[in-house]
Amino acid sequence: MDKSTKNALMIWAATIAGGAGGSWASTRMGASLGLRLGPWGAVAGALIGSVAGATLSKRMLGDVDAMPKVESDTL
Repeated sequence: MDKSTKNALMIWAATIAGGAGGSWASTRMGASLGLRLGPWGAVAGALIGSVAGATLSKRMLGDVDAMPKVESDTL
């Protein structure tokens, strides 16, 4: 298996795990605050979690092509 296939599988796995975790977390947080978010709350949590999982896995793998440059002009 070549490196790009491994990277793609890693990103997909992180996306799925992030989506499941985000869905679970939004349901649990809503319940702890006494809110009933319903199915749309779980969907929103899954969407946010999947985007976060994919972004973090890409950064960990170094697949991000254009990292923003931070310049400080305050000196």
